[in-house]
Amino acid sequence: MRISRMVPLVLAVVAGALVIPGTASAAYSDPLTTTAKQSLVWHATPPAALTALDNALPNVSLNTVVNDPSYPTTGCTSAEKASLPKAPAATTSFCWDADRAGTATWSPQGITTSGDADDDGMWGADKIILSGWHGTDALGRNDDARIMAVDYDKPAAPTNRMVYLAVPTSTGSSFTAAKAHMGGMAWYGDKIYVTAVGNTSTAIRVFSTTHLLQLTDTTSNSIGKTSGGYAAYTYKYAMMQVGYYSYAGGTCSMTSDTGVPCFSSMSLDRSTSPASVVTTEYFSDQSRHGRLYRYAMGTDYLLATSSGTAPATEAFRSSVGNMQGVLSHGGKWYVAHSSATLNGQLWTQTTAESTSATCGSPSTTACWAVHPEALTYDWSTGLVWSQSEWSTADCTAKGQTCGRSVFAVPLSSLAA
Repeated sequence: MRISRMVPLVLAVVAGALVIPGTASAAYSDPLTTTAKQSLVWHATPPAALTALDNALPNVSLNTVVNDPSYPTTGCTSAEKASLPKAPAATTSFCWDADRAGTATWSPQGITTSGDADDDGMWGADKIILSGWHGTDALGRNDDARIMAVDYDKPAAPTNRMVYLAVPTSTGSSFTAAKAHMGGMAWYGDKIYVTAVGNTSTAIRVFSTTHLLQLTDTTSNSIGKTSGGYAAYTYKYAMMQVGYYSYAGGTCSMTSDTGVPCFSSMSLDRSTSPASVVTTEYFSDQSRHGRLYRYAMGTDYLLATSSGTAPATEAFRSSVGNMQGVLSHGGKWYVAHSSATLNGQLWTQTTAESTSATCGSPSTTACWAVHPEALTYDWSTGLVWSQSEWSTADCTAKGQTCGRSVFAVPLSSLAA
């Protein structure tokens, strides 16, 4: 989620304190506090619609997709390396090819891996990273959504294929573009969860690897049924939505921290029993304090529901500003803060304390990545993955040295 560039942020990062003239100050080092829970309501795509599209098009596996690469990833340039965390330092990273690294029409946001999806950390025979991107105003299709499916079997030379996200019509005769900001992702079994768009009633969109279709019209710059078959803006593959969760409270608000929350990021927590999805919300207004929610998994890799409603099992308020990413593991919460001008901050939080790594001289907590986005934990490798948002051109335009990177740090290296 891009921070507004019209209003510069004034941050006092010493000791993690946020100070804003004229408002009550809040310290990032304040522990979590409990708050009201938010329930979700499940809406399933009609099974007949999914069946109709499965019958109309080749239904392929995610393994087929990642083993049909269209783009390489690359080593990172010096500017892109400048986006990596200072402390803890990234132990692995890669960057995108020139078109993905520099595009102004798409922006990277959420991330998840096969370490979420399956018990052995693999998806079939492949190690896979999924990077979520949303369309920008420059694309002309704001908040259209795609996934960069990265084959990570060879970490020294990953490759990737782009997949469009789509919503079937009620009969399955066609499909439309899924609208999602992609600020957070979670992959569990065959289900892929992504955060939707703010200021709407839709909270989370859910897709399935069992409804991943190979398109028959890869030349039409349109989406759905065409005279030449089925298309998604020239992409070869599209993944179908199998349902979505709406906020039980109605339309969410991105300007109120007391109303219905707009989920900005999300990840999977495999350390709970059952596994759970955790979410957070983002505010550019530093007088607002975002909330964190947990939802338990139920059957068929969907959230546990009662009469179609999924209740939150935990709800907390954090004093960390600009929360771009959220992670929970072993009873601890990790939230990634972003700054318009500095390295971000990564905070480890409980109801007893809130701590962050320090770096530099004088000591500062602005040690995380530059313009960081979502977090995900691959329990099979012990690595926390994230990615940075701004292109090198974006950074240069603001007098900064940075760029887009995908990186990981050991969970054990985060502040206790």
